[in-house]
Amino acid sequence: MPEYYRHSLANGKTVMETAPTIQWGYLIYLTVLRLCQYFGAKEECRFCDINHNWRQHKQEGRPYTGVKPVEDVLEALALIDLYDVDRASHAYTLTGGSVTSRVDGLAEADFYGRYAQAIEERFPGRWIGKVVAQALPRAEVQRYKDYGISIYHPNYEVWDERLFSIICPGKERYVGRSEWHRRILDAAEVFGPSHVIPNFVAGVEMAKPFGFASVDDAIASTTEGLDYFMSRGITPRFTTWCPEPATPLGRDNPEGAPLEYHIRLLEAYRGALDRHGLEPPPGYGPPGPGNAVFSVSSFMDTLTP
Repeated sequence: MPEYYRHSLANGKTVMETAPTIQWGYLIYLTVLRLCQYFGAKEECRFCDINHNWRQHKQEGRPYTGVKPVEDVLEALALIDLYDVDRASHAYTLTGGSVTSRVDGLAEADFYGRYAQAIEERFPGRWIGKVVAQALPRAEVQRYKDYGISIYHPNYEVWDERLFSIICPGKERYVGRSEWHRRILDAAEVFGPSHVIPNFVAGVEMAKPFGFASVDDAIASTTEGLDYFMSRGITPRFTTWCPEPATPLGRDNPEGAPLEYHIRLLEAYRGALDRHGLEPPPGYGPPGPGNAVFSVSSFMDTLTP
C-alpha cells in the first residue's frame, strides 16, 4: 500500500476513494462522474455497467460520490504529491460517464476540463494529463487542450459498423459512427496524432448473439480499424473485455472472447504498428516484457522497448 493511501482528506474521505492509483502507481485514475447520460437500454453501451454500478453502491449505502468536487481531487493529489517520494505516479486520467446535456451547468468539455485546469494550475507539469471522453467537435476538443490536457482518448469501442450501432446505441444515436471517426481525425490536428489514443474493447466484437462467429472474421474487422487509424498516425489502444454480469453482453457471454482471439489480436496489433512505423502510444509507461505497467491489456508487454 502506498503511503498516501494511509492519509485522509480533511472531510474524512480517503485518497483511495477520491484519486486511486492503478498500474503499480503509474496512473492516477480520476473517475469524477459516476453516471453516464447515455441512459437505459436504448442508449447505454451494452458492455458497460457504470449506471448499474452506481445504483448498486447507493442501494448498499457505500460511499460513491456521483460528482467529485474539484477541491477534493486537488486535496487528494496534494497528498499523493507529498508522499509519492519515489515519483512513481506519472499521469492522471480524467474519466466518467458521457455528458449529453450538462452536469453542474457545464457541457462535457468544460465539465472535465475544469478539473484539468485546476490540476495544471496547482501542479504545473507534475503529471501527464489525459481525458477519456466522447469524440467531441473540434472547437470543444481545443478547449481540452487549452485546459491543459495532453492526451485525448475518444474511444470508438468497436470497429464494425453494424456492431457499433448495436453495442453503442447511444453513441450511434447522438453522434454516429462516421462522425465519431471524423472527430477523432480532427482531434489529431489539435493534439497531434500520437496524442489521440482511442480505445476499443477487445473481444466484444465476438459477443453473442450479434458478434462475429469466427476468430478470423473478428481479427480481420479489428485489424481494418487499426489500419484505418494507424495509417493516419493515430495509435489506438485496447482494453480487454471483462464481461460484467449486470450488462446485456456480460449476461449472455460470461466467458468473454476465446484465448485464441486475444493472442491473435496481439499479433495483429504489433503487426499494424510495424506496418505503419509507429511507436508505442505515450502515457502508458515503458513497453516490453517485464517492463510494462498497463494493467487492463497486454499490448504494451508485446512491444519492443
